[in-house]
Amino acid sequence: MSSSSYVGGVGGGEARDYGDHFVLPAAPAQRSLWFVCQLDPSSNAAYNVCSAVRLVGELDVVLLQRAVNAVVARHESLRTGVGLVDGDPRQVVLPEALVPLPVVDCSGLPEDGARARVTVLAREQAAMPFALDAPPLLRLVLVKESERRHTLLVTIHHLVCDSWSMDVFYADLAAAYRGLCAGGDAGLVEPPVQYADYVGWLERQLTGERMESLLEYWRTALAGTAPLKLPVDRPREQRGGAGGRLEERLDAATVAGLEGLAKDSGGTLFMTLLTGFMAALSRVTGQEDVAVGTPVAGRHHPDAEQLVGFFANTLVLRARLAPHQGFARAAEVVRDACVGAFSHDRMPFDRLVQEVRRAGALDRNPLFDVMFSMPGPPAPGAELAGLTMTQVELPVTAAKFDLWLTVLPDGDGLRLQLDYDRGLYDEPTAAGVLELYRRILLEAPAAPGTPVGALPAGPSGGPGSVPTAAPADGCTVPQLLDVRGADDVVLSSADAVLTLGELREWSAALARRLRAEGIAGPGVRVTTPPVPSAGLLAVVLAVFEVGASVGYGQRHDRAGAFVRRAEDEPGGWLITTGPRFDPAAPAVPGPDDPAWQPADGGPALTHRALVAGLTAVAERLGVTADDDVLLLDGGTPPSPVHLLMPLVHARSLMLSGLDPAPAGPPSAFVLADPPTWRRALTDGWAPPAGTRLVCVGEVLEPDLVDMLARTGLPVVLGRPAPAPLAVPPALAPLDAWRGRRLGPPLPGTAHLLLDALGGPVPDGVVGELHLATAAGPGVPVGLRCRRTRDDALEVVGPGAGWLAVGDRGVRAAEVEQALRAVPGVRDAAVTTDADRRLIAWLVPDPTVPAGTERERDAFAAMVRARAGTALPGSAARAVLGVLDALPTAPDGTPDRGALPPPPAQVPSGPVEKTPPRNGEERRTLAIFQEVLGRPAVGVHDDFFGLGGYSLLAAKLLSRVRAEFGIQVPVRDFFRRPTPAGLAEALAELERARDRRPTSDQAVLAQLADMSDEEIDQLLRHLN
Repeated sequence: MSSSSYVGGVGGGEARDYGDHFVLPAAPAQRSLWFVCQLDPSSNAAYNVCSAVRLVGELDVVLLQRAVNAVVARHESLRTGVGLVDGDPRQVVLPEALVPLPVVDCSGLPEDGARARVTVLAREQAAMPFALDAPPLLRLVLVKESERRHTLLVTIHHLVCDSWSMDVFYADLAAAYRGLCAGGDAGLVEPPVQYADYVGWLERQLTGERMESLLEYWRTALAGTAPLKLPVDRPREQRGGAGGRLEERLDAATVAGLEGLAKDSGGTLFMTLLTGFMAALSRVTGQEDVAVGTPVAGRHHPDAEQLVGFFANTLVLRARLAPHQGFARAAEVVRDACVGAFSHDRMPFDRLVQEVRRAGALDRNPLFDVMFSMPGPPAPGAELAGLTMTQVELPVTAAKFDLWLTVLPDGDGLRLQLDYDRGLYDEPTAAGVLELYRRILLEAPAAPGTPVGALPAGPSGGPGSVPTAAPADGCTVPQLLDVRGADDVVLSSADAVLTLGELREWSAALARRLRAEGIAGPGVRVTTPPVPSAGLLAVVLAVFEVGASVGYGQRHDRAGAFVRRAEDEPGGWLITTGPRFDPAAPAVPGPDDPAWQPADGGPALTHRALVAGLTAVAERLGVTADDDVLLLDGGTPPSPVHLLMPLVHARSLMLSGLDPAPAGPPSAFVLADPPTWRRALTDGWAPPAGTRLVCVGEVLEPDLVDMLARTGLPVVLGRPAPAPLAVPPALAPLDAWRGRRLGPPLPGTAHLLLDALGGPVPDGVVGELHLATAAGPGVPVGLRCRRTRDDALEVVGPGAGWLAVGDRGVRAAEVEQALRAVPGVRDAAVTTDADRRLIAWLVPDPTVPAGTERERDAFAAMVRARAGTALPGSAARAVLGVLDALPTAPDGTPDRGALPPPPAQVPSGPVEKTPPRNGEERRTLAIFQEVLGRPAVGVHDDFFGLGGYSLLAAKLLSRVRAEFGIQVPVRDFFRRPTPAGLAEALAELERARDRRPTSDQAVLAQLADMSDEEIDQLLRHLN
């Protein structure tokens, strides 16, 4: 045996003595997989490698058992486990081992019954976990189906084998059986090297400049990878369950077309098939940046081909598929990604995970959630003495990843096999992904120039049906108000308390003044300070009455409603004070005349659109003429829909700020935007009992939703619509928001999901959300969604050109334009990170000194100071970096997806310095400092934020066990990876241990539940 002679050690968890084992270093892949199984014990059986061969002919079971023993003796890996020794996972190898060959006799069953029994046994064997530190990690079952037909079930844990190893195992088994049948021995000689020798060789290979070169490539290749937003049916906490399998077939003609496409792109069929799969993933997630894993043999050692062991490595294949990029061009991008990855395939995956740490959670695999593979054809059947051995395909039993797409040869075509995690996906959802992939492969060869974002084609028949007009469509806002009586509505605000009739009189007087000043007609635009008040409503109604359009402008300190020409508004007017002008002729607005001018300078909302919005919102909320509405003012200009809707549909409208708290009668509805709700609930303001809370406006964060839910009142949430619209995309109850669903469109509107070419998308595919009304065509709303199987719309993220920054949706182009306006900035591009911070990359012009790090920092600080309010959200949270040039897309525009990861910056918040508060925290803090090698650690510092990684966590928990005598489960530590959290976990485990009954208590408790007769019987048995 060519293994090291190191012996001894005690593993973590349950104490185990390895005195009769060889203890050897574990391979990087073994260490990684061992940790996965510790983190999620239910995944242990998911990594069972299950296979079967059918033996037809005269079988000698005794010789088959001897052949198995010979194979186990030849391959050290088949006598190997992995256990924790001195804080590190190590190989523990038995010098020799015998693996039994139990026989299950099903020969008395019909043929179908026998084969069904084989399937049942295969599932049972596959679902049974191994004790990873108790080798051998190999199980065999021989099923006798008839006198001349047997099936051998072989289960080996992936820690000690891979798919290549199974071919080696069966080849050696066949050779050994043939030798024994010939009357000699098995004839299996000692291999030149064993797996442990390969591990040592690999460690020597991956050092120095070679490892640094690999690290440099992979750090660059995987910088900024993000998890795929896959269309799961259940929370990710339920992953890792049973596996399901679906299949589709590609015929010879389709395969020929794909091979031609591969040739034209300079790649292989594997690369073209991968391009199609990445395109399908991009379509169902709405993400351009797609990363999938693929297995590689990893047998670089010249003597490794005939060894059993865990040689296989995993590569991450990452490509960016821009929606407007043609499929042929995308295939070239994927080709380049594959060439780069496969030329650096010696990088151990576990080391890669350590080096390219991605912010994630326990419910995700590191770096990717989806696998793609294209293995070669199965090994041909073998001839034994009087027997034929052929492979048997077994049903999938467990899911290692969310999705695993395997492409297999199938005659003159290909078989597409999708394994999926049934804990996450219902079968129809997984089938939708596979069907989408199949359709892309069918359509791409015929039209390789079709943009990836338009494959496959959506349903025929146009982008969607025209929505039914709202009941009040065709009116103007003044006409709607004319229907109501003068005393029907009461307006209450800090500056006045008015009936609707009094408000209309005020606005009519102001309208006469406007006409006298020459302000009237649909070509005139008026702006007014956005101060919620009775005066604001009077101005808005007056502008409507003279046929002009209104919008928000600058705040001012002057009272009254006078006018002057706005210097920064060509052709527009600002209500303040000013000179007189010639009177204007009376003008009556029509339904298609502009009514409201958005603040961002976009197209004006017509009276028709504004009326549709008022009607739709009132109908969805259920506002009646008996309801009172409270509109809270938190400093953000109110939407015209929310400002005017109560005047048209409710009994009263109260405009109030939070200081002082609003007083008056309880309201049926309280409306406010997210910042106002956050401030109100944080300051302890309690909404009136019996009201419904409506949160409107910008992007909502989960913590604010929780604050609203804790009021115990009904909550309605408006989905964010970054684009200026009269009608919001949706108003839905709390549960719909938590499920990221829009719910049905508001009355008079329709939701359209369109692809990169403006066509409809298939169900389950992400598209840009457009809101169509009877008044006009669909308008993009700045959201991307996909339609679920129950016909709901699930929100995936901001639309093209939009970024979610904190609580706000912002246009990337507008922020970039503002940054380019700062002197010294030649170009700029912005994106966001996982924390929704704005990341701005700046290119200085040649006149700016930016050659050193100090000069670049000074330049970034200057831009931050001068940009001011151009940066949305908190300017302190924005991260600015400096580049010599921006990456560009093929059309010459900035390629935001190719921007580097955020530059390191000094944290804006205080450094964690909380000292330990008790003895347990002092001890766990000391262990953190020892394992991490850091002298300064606070009790709330995150282990992984301080540079820790998975295997270092195992070492820390081993140190904890030695210190406290308690084994903390890995998963518990990952939930609270701080010294304080670890101390709490230890305290909980100790309390649980103290609550366990002693042996005497357990016996007394058992006796208490037994009858006198049962106790007498027990005593007689003991005597």
